[in-house]
Amino acid sequence: MHDLIRDNLEEYLRGSAKSVPQEFQAHLEACEDCARELRLHETQAEMLRTLRSTSEVEPRAGFYARVMERIEAQDRSSIWSVLLEPAFGRRLAVACAMLVVLLGTYFVATELSEPMVAVAPTIASAPPASAAIRDVSVPQITVREDSAQQQRQRDAVLVNLASFHE
Repeated sequence: MHDLIRDNLEEYLRGSAKSVPQEFQAHLEACEDCARELRLHETQAEMLRTLRSTSEVEPRAGFYARVMERIEAQDRSSIWSVLLEPAFGRRLAVACAMLVVLLGTYFVATELSEPMVAVAPTIASAPPASAAIRDVSVPQITVREDSAQQQRQRDAVLVNLASFHE
């Protein structure tokens, strides 16, 4: 459809021929495609006019009030209201229970696979303090010693503690 026809189509279909320019009629007589499409639009416009009610339709009393009540009743729910739904609550409880079971299984499995750590001896089975002191010689550490000297001293203490036998 050409621009001239498209721009003036609504006025022509409404029946106001005075507002339609003369070129409109001349173009319809010259262009068969535009004339055919205009006839189709006229047929559709006539069908739509038959559906129009003959009397003015007024909504029943209280219509607008009911619409406003429905709008207000459909308040926006927050994301937290989902937690109150029973189906979601059950799913959440099952998911939490499964998480606890999985974490428990993981911790039990990892504890069994780790080597056992030796427990410190009790006071009754501990060697006399004088024997422990004899084996370990700890030099006096001054505040100004460098870090290499401190590291050697720590290593010596750890070797003495690791090689101690009852």
